Amino acid sequence: MKILIALSRFPYPIDKGDKLRAYYQLRHLSKKNDLYIVCLIESLPSIEAINHLRQFCKELILVKHEPAKKVTNLFLSLFNAKPFQVNYFSSSEMKNKINMLINKENIDLCYVQLVRLVENIPFGLPTKYYLDYMDALSEGMNKRFRFSDWYEKPLVSAEAGRLGNYEQKVFNRFDGCSIISSSDADFFTDAQKKRLDIIPNGVSEDFFTTENPSKEYDIIFTGNMNYHPNIQACKFLVNNILPKLQNDNPDIKICLAGTNPHAEVRTLSGVHVVVTGYVKDIKDFLSMSRLFVAPLFSGSGLQNKLLEAMAAGLPVITTQLAGMALNAENDKHFILCEDADAFAENIIRLLRDKKEAERIGSQGKKFVKEHFNWETNNKKLEDCFFKLTEKLK
Repeated sequence: MKILIALSRFPYPIDKGDKLRAYYQLRHLSKKNDLYIVCLIESLPSIEAINHLRQFCKELILVKHEPAKKVTNLFLSLFNAKPFQVNYFSSSEMKNKINMLINKENIDLCYVQLVRLVENIPFGLPTKYYLDYMDALSEGMNKRFRFSDWYEKPLVSAEAGRLGNYEQKVFNRFDGCSIISSSDADFFTDAQKKRLDIIPNGVSEDFFTTENPSKEYDIIFTGNMNYHPNIQACKFLVNNILPKLQNDNPDIKICLAGTNPHAEVRTLSGVHVVVTGYVKDIKDFLSMSRLFVAPLFSGSGLQNKLLEAMAAGLPVITTQLAGMALNAENDKHFILCEDADAFAENIIRLLRDKKEAERIGSQGKKFVKEHFNWETNNKKLEDCFFKLTEKLK
């Protein structure tokens, strides 16, 4: 099967959730299919990164998204009802490249990651179209509203409304659609849910073998540290939870590990808090930590950071919002909390009771190994593609 994959970001190296999902999916799909990747880029990736990706595809086309074009696109948002991010990523050049490839290579299926690229897709050609929503982005934006500064709220509210309308509007343009979890699917209509394929993420096998008897950090939180929900989680962890822990453990140490830390995250660095910035291998930092604490109160979708921490055997303490996409069991596979007092109480309990921490960690690890396997979940996606293209043939 010939598959064209349209991406809004170069998927390697992996430092964001959409990149991780795209990378492992295309790596799997390349085993039995011919892949043609068309990708928007802001700057040219390294030669090593380009060569690494080329081993998985027949053709790789990079489309430069110039800064001036992005500014113009955002200005046009004032005159249409499309989501700001859809306007931002709009590219006639990308659309032309995809059009050319579909016709030239007789592409069987055009796979689009995220609604932000829908305007770049030439519909009406002799191929099948498949959209990966990944998350219910409009719902994530709605949750972000609560934690936005006053001057951000009008834009966040507008984007949430635009995304909600757009997610519904474009659904029927595609022959098939996927989403990362059943909890995200719940924000679509009943008729749409019947056509939505639930395709979860997986975890690299390397995480399951993460071991290090030397623990430098009591608590770790990981992720893209320039992403709004992660910024808010870091602030809540340090400003609201940490003071409640210090009487019991005056020397407690927290690690905030992840790429591109926002200024608000960098200012949290201190005697009790290490802000790492980009790290080559997050597994090293997970292995040096006792607990994974993720006070996430906004965002949507399946949190890869939770899967990785659980796979590494760390007891995970998080919120109902972040944990519900896993369909795991509270106080067995992880612990759910909704306020600073509950977080502090459970952190202190698990730091004191190593056996209880080991129980939660081992059960969580077992759960992730059984339910979040890249090979299994990517096979589901490939099967969905084959069903659609068989109809075409």
